[in-house]
Amino acid sequence: MIFSGVPGTGKSSLAEHVARQLGAVLLSKDIIEAALWRSEIGSAQKSGWAAYEVMTVLATEQLRLGRSVVLDSVAKTKSIRATWLALAAEQGVTVRVVHCVLSDQAAHRLRVEERRRGIPGWPELSWDDVQRVSADFETWSEEHLVLDAARPLMENAKSLTVYLASGTASAGRP
Repeated sequence: MIFSGVPGTGKSSLAEHVARQLGAVLLSKDIIEAALWRSEIGSAQKSGWAAYEVMTVLATEQLRLGRSVVLDSVAKTKSIRATWLALAAEQGVTVRVVHCVLSDQAAHRLRVEERRRGIPGWPELSWDDVQRVSADFETWSEEHLVLDAARPLMENAKSLTVYLASGTASAGRP
């Protein structure tokens, strides 16, 4: 599964929920990149791209071992997504994509400004950071489920469960 969307849209919470539900391996780009930063591999060394590469390598190995994998990342570009979609095809596994949004801009801003994720070595993002990511976010063209964080988390979790059981993206679409 791929959980994608700009920061502050609930993708990490939903990714953790589904990983627990499925007993799947959870790979989070922010956690991996924070580990790189703590190891003094920063933005100048392209830590973001390195984190995506680490996610892909780890996902490949877990899929090879027959484990389900949940990827938690903004994944704002088609090139990142294409790599993961190709990996799923290569491994002969079904991929499910969830695009997380927050339709209420005021709530989104408040959520970003108040959140404290507590990832060691990882900064809390500002609303300006989220705006920059949003401006560069490329639209998903592949089948995907859209979940809106304006809805309660458990409603989105229920829609996600229906989506996984049915295999169609119509469940829970706002």
